[in-house]
Amino acid sequence: MSAQHFDAIIIGAGHNGLTTANYLVMGGLKVCVLEKRHIVGGAAVTEEFHPGYRNSIASYVVSLLRPEVIEELDLKKYGYETIGLKNSFYPDSKGDYLLLTDDAEHNKKQYAKFSNTDYDAVKSFHTLVDQVGDIIGSQWLNEPPKLSGGGISDLLATLKLGMDFRKLDGETKHRFIQFFIGAPDTIIERWFESDKVKAQMASTCMPANYASLMQPGSSLAMLHHAVGEIDGEKGAWGLVKGGMGAITQAMAASAKEKGVEIVTNAAVKKITMAKGTVSGVELENGEIYTAKIIAANTDPNRTFLKLLGEENLPSSFVQDIKVFRQESASLRMNLALSGQPEFACLPGSVIGDHHRSSMTFIENKEHVEEAYRASRAGIPADPPIIEAIIPTTMDDSLVEKPGTHVMSLLCKYMPYDLADGKHWDDEKEKVVANILKYLKGFIPNLSDILVGYQCLTPLDLERMFGMTRGDICHGRLEPDQLFSMRPHPDAAQYATPVKGLYLCGSGAHPGGGVTGAPGRNAAKRILKDVKKLK
Repeated sequence: MSAQHFDAIIIGAGHNGLTTANYLVMGGLKVCVLEKRHIVGGAAVTEEFHPGYRNSIASYVVSLLRPEVIEELDLKKYGYETIGLKNSFYPDSKGDYLLLTDDAEHNKKQYAKFSNTDYDAVKSFHTLVDQVGDIIGSQWLNEPPKLSGGGISDLLATLKLGMDFRKLDGETKHRFIQFFIGAPDTIIERWFESDKVKAQMASTCMPANYASLMQPGSSLAMLHHAVGEIDGEKGAWGLVKGGMGAITQAMAASAKEKGVEIVTNAAVKKITMAKGTVSGVELENGEIYTAKIIAANTDPNRTFLKLLGEENLPSSFVQDIKVFRQESASLRMNLALSGQPEFACLPGSVIGDHHRSSMTFIENKEHVEEAYRASRAGIPADPPIIEAIIPTTMDDSLVEKPGTHVMSLLCKYMPYDLADGKHWDDEKEKVVANILKYLKGFIPNLSDILVGYQCLTPLDLERMFGMTRGDICHGRLEPDQLFSMRPHPDAAQYATPVKGLYLCGSGAHPGGGVTGAPGRNAAKRILKDVKKLK
């Protein structure tokens, strides 16, 4: 079987891999993308999970996708279209709820149900978060400076970050540092009065996190909402018409039109080496693809320890990668509903603002901590904190029959390793039953309208998408695993200790989320290195 040759091979057709492919072909390289699944997209994918019901089966909301990527890849030309998600809804089992919209007066009345001070406190807090988020966001499309031995570009990058920090007043500098090394609980207790609003703020730490609210350095997740935007609206979140797969389908169409070859059902078995440098990849079916450049959209553990092999890496580097923390304790469910969910706290058959919301089913701040501690003991949280949306209230293209709906659930915290030697394949149905039982307390008609579901446990996420330990971010987003240390000082600038091998996925700076930033940054580094060799 003859090998196929390219200038660059991308392992994994997730959104970052497709982003890298686009920029590399724009830079004049002959590029091939290899995807193990039958469909491109990685975790940003739309699939039918029950007859007549399609959904974003893994990642399900958009905000962090960089506007530069959208514009430079001309994604709107290929079908990328967003739908604003303006509302947020926080019900609890007591029947209380906080429903926020884009109406300031409405929101003020909502907060006043629980506190006379929290509305103003939230406004002040968000102003602070926006200031800190601006500095963080400004670094997303910059290659992190080297910790040692860097050149003038590294010095300039460090100076730029320092200058941005120096522009802040003393109070904001203090809060900036708190977000990086402080504990979320300290921040929450400092700013907010009511249990309901404390629960709201605690929930912002949850989606991409797996840490105690008491853990110093786990507050960065609270900044996510400040870094994103939708169509120029800062901090906005939304849906993608047709599901998250519309992003990656647009990226793939853009890449193909430029000449990128995309091969599906092409699982990479190993990265091949010759004379100390990468030479290509071998697929599970034995096919060989050769290239002097390999950009891995796989996570650091899978890339270095499984596909490359530790025998090809410095021993110290291997030991560090082995302890790189990868786990997000996330379980995803997709519900197929024959009718509209009706909420106990806001009864009625008409679709309301709460249906068109990002929803968080959370009891109080302590609920987050209890769920975390249960998971750390190897026990799936019961009840979990559930983040949810009903995308079909805004996009009916996902279902065949009018009046039917899909509902996305992100359930936290669910450990990869279960206690007492239990296995997810045996425990899944029991955990699903507990989740649905809890959800029925909020949606009394759920049993009547539920016609099917898909459940992806942490183990399923690993199997389906190749995410080690089901980590949706390819590595925890904590201070010692960010910026110039993500995933290691010797691989933080996308190039790795092995010549020709680069990281282009969420395991590299700036980390997880559907951003396109690691993919774009990696491509820029690769093209710089190619230019140096000419």
